[in-house]
Amino acid sequence: MSSSGPTIPDEAVTVLRSAAEALVLTDTVTQANIAPDYISMWAIETEQRAREIAAAFHAALHGLRQLYIAVPSRR
Repeated sequence: MSSSGPTIPDEAVTVLRSAAEALVLTDTVTQANIAPDYISMWAIETEQRAREIAAAFHAALHGLRQLYIAVPSRR
């Protein structure tokens, strides 16, 4: 899935990357890439599981982006 909006902050990428690594470690996916403007995972066992994972990452991505907008960073 690719983000059509602004990229997400590095802190959010770290959270999403950690979740993706957990999926790889449990053999739920064989490979995952997370960047500020995209998420890709493949070799997921079933379409239903792929949809569950996509929905969870979409919710997290949107929620973290909204939190970043609502709570400005002190950079």
